Amino acid sequence: MALTLPSFAQTIISASNSSWIGQNISVIGLSVSNGPQYSYNIPISGRISFDPNNYNKVSSVTRLTIYARAADGFDNWTNPTSNGTFSLIVPDNGEYSIFVYPSTLDYLNNSTNIPYSIVYPDESNPFVQYVTNDSGVTGMVIPTQYIQTGLPMNATPIPPTVTPSSTTATPTPGLTAVAVLAVLGIVTAIAYSRK
Repeated sequence: MALTLPSFAQTIISASNSSWIGQNISVIGLSVSNGPQYSYNIPISGRISFDPNNYNKVSSVTRLTIYARAADGFDNWTNPTSNGTFSLIVPDNGEYSIFVYPSTLDYLNNSTNIPYSIVYPDESNPFVQYVTNDSGVTGMVIPTQYIQTGLPMNATPIPPTVTPSSTTATPTPGLTAVAVLAVLGIVTAIAYSRK
């Protein structure tokens, strides 16, 4: 079976009239004493899709983490709200690699018994965003890929039928014939030894 690798890279130029609603924001790497100094706080916001019926024990979209990595390696991150929306602040205009952790959630299609995965952008294959002005980016939709990970089963497995055990002992077929042959063999052996 051939697997395809998802590709998420694309260019999005933010609109100058973008707006931002700030919620649930976490910023990492901006307070390093000798690190880069930024003069901007650029908003990025959007939405991520999520199906809770996965086998990875990720019960809510709020358990996903969305990262925005700048070209200099600084990560800003946030967790989506319960309706899948997110917002975070990045330090400056430029290119950002957007990725999600966990990046793969596994599922089973119950009508066809085909296992599949929903794959979000990860560190090795991020979703690239270009922030070109101070208004940032709004309405970003984190892309997903559907990947079939197994072959369909021919039929749904059915447990074997178990018959109730009987309380009366029933003879095993052929046991009487074996007993008769054993007795004849003993009688023949005795008769032959007397000769």
